[in-house]
Amino acid sequence: MSGVLKKEKYRKAIDRKCNFRAWFRFLKGLLYPLLKLLLPGRALGLENLPESGGYILSFNHRSMLDAPMAYSAIPIYWHFIAKEEFYNNAFFRWLFPRLGVIGVNRENIDLSTIRRVVGLLKGGEVLGIFPEGTRNRDASDESMLRVKHGAAMFAVRGGASVLPVYIYRRPRFFRRSYVYIGKPMDLASRVSGPLTAEKLSELAGEISAGMEEAKAYLCEIMREKRYGREVRAEKKRMKLRRKELRAQEKRRRAEEKKLKAAQKKRLVEEKRAAKHGGGTENGG
Repeated sequence: MSGVLKKEKYRKAIDRKCNFRAWFRFLKGLLYPLLKLLLPGRALGLENLPESGGYILSFNHRSMLDAPMAYSAIPIYWHFIAKEEFYNNAFFRWLFPRLGVIGVNRENIDLSTIRRVVGLLKGGEVLGIFPEGTRNRDASDESMLRVKHGAAMFAVRGGASVLPVYIYRRPRFFRRSYVYIGKPMDLASRVSGPLTAEKLSELAGEISAGMEEAKAYLCEIMREKRYGREVRAEKKRMKLRRKELRAQEKRRRAEEKKLKAAQKKRLVEEKRAAKHGGGTENGG
């Protein structure tokens, strides 16, 4: 695929505004079963996903199939960052705006793109990014390229945490792929003062270290053949967590109801006292 947009008019598709959530729900309902059949993905670490948005999923990248497989494995909506050359293809010019995919010039990210991404993160949206900047064509399935500055810059400017995500092996059609989502990394709180190139390099190094840790953990449990056991244990923890959250919400509502009843009772008593006091004055 060419390294630049073939026609400047294609940029209109990059900037097009769509109701991406509605389109995502529609396309997911229509095509998700087929996607799970073609690229069956399974994710461990779903419990690490924050309850609310405004965070970045940072994936390693070895295949054109990484992004669709990631959608198969992680059942939430997020915006993906993709190279703008994809918009040379008519199908992607139609599909990507409807999915909220953000096209970027990898050699020179313009200010409008930065503002758009930062605005999405501050608005509570989730962003998916391949911080290596390009596919790793190394024959070794476990290698990773150097992480570039983009993810760190978006995280700091958008006040978003970064979750390192490691994809085990290159995805293939009809073969299950395995993903591990690491714990959130708060990079924004580590920056005070100007965001210099040196600071971005340091933060990019921390993202790289987090991805290496995710890789080491996932490769270990795959070698020990305990991925399924870990997933089942995580599901139990998440079920207990949801149960506890429901119990907390129930207690909170009960307290609110009790407080409102007490306030109502106090108001009634105050009205009675005022009425009684007024009646006494009139009688006198």
